[in-house]
Amino acid sequence: MVWRLSSLVGALLAASTLAAEAAPRTFVVDYGLSFLGLTVGKSTLTAERNADHYSLDLDGGLAGMAGWFFQGGGKAGSSGRMSKSGAVPSSFKIDAHYSDYPVTVAVAFNDGTVKSASVDPMPTPRPDRLPVPASDKVGVTDPVGMLAIPAPSGPLQPSFCDRRIPVFDGLTRVDIVLSRGSVSTVTKGPYRGPVLDCRARWVPVSGHRPKGSSVKRMQENDDMRIRLAPAPEVGLLLPLSISVGLTWGTAKIDATRWGETPPAPKPGKGAKASAQP
Repeated sequence: MVWRLSSLVGALLAASTLAAEAAPRTFVVDYGLSFLGLTVGKSTLTAERNADHYSLDLDGGLAGMAGWFFQGGGKAGSSGRMSKSGAVPSSFKIDAHYSDYPVTVAVAFNDGTVKSASVDPMPTPRPDRLPVPASDKVGVTDPVGMLAIPAPSGPLQPSFCDRRIPVFDGLTRVDIVLSRGSVSTVTKGPYRGPVLDCRARWVPVSGHRPKGSSVKRMQENDDMRIRLAPAPEVGLLLPLSISVGLTWGTAKIDATRWGETPPAPKPGKGAKASAQP
């Protein structure tokens, strides 16, 4: 009887330990989008991690956040598994509005290979739009999954910036190239500690219009930076800030809350304490 009881207790302890390890960890970041010093939008990024599985949800103004592919507002999400090099999505969705028009995007992946993709409404067909061959849909991530990079086990190193992130957004394939890394320390703001500063380049691959004015501006833009900071709760590096130099100024995205849970609202003056049993 004692042996059975001890075995039962051991099994319960093991089960509770596994359940604790399996519990998803969540990290929330609020961002403010500004242009010429004026706040023009807000977004919230919620990252959830459970072992190798991840989910990322972006809610609010999407301009500048989801890889600079969409402007407007709404929701975007990515889920899949996290490899040593980055997010390997199983699904990517957008439910948003572009200017005054609704846009929905749904992409299904199988281990980094696009299996299906739908965009509604589809852009007006243009004879100069490049097709996206099947080879450009292999080993890719999505515009939200690209925001998360596995955190290193040791200190941040400048070389950790050196990476090329292949991105498919449902219509186009681009590469986000990070380079010229440096490590610095932030002493003000919602996060304080070491950060990784990277130069970013937007390199179109297929699905775009090579002579389009917006494509040419983005392709030639050498004034894009991203600052990554550790989110230890989920084992990721997430954007602390993003800046994009434009013709009339600089568009910036800055974290206004970094993982801290907002305080619970205080009861009003007229509220009565609940009776104790």
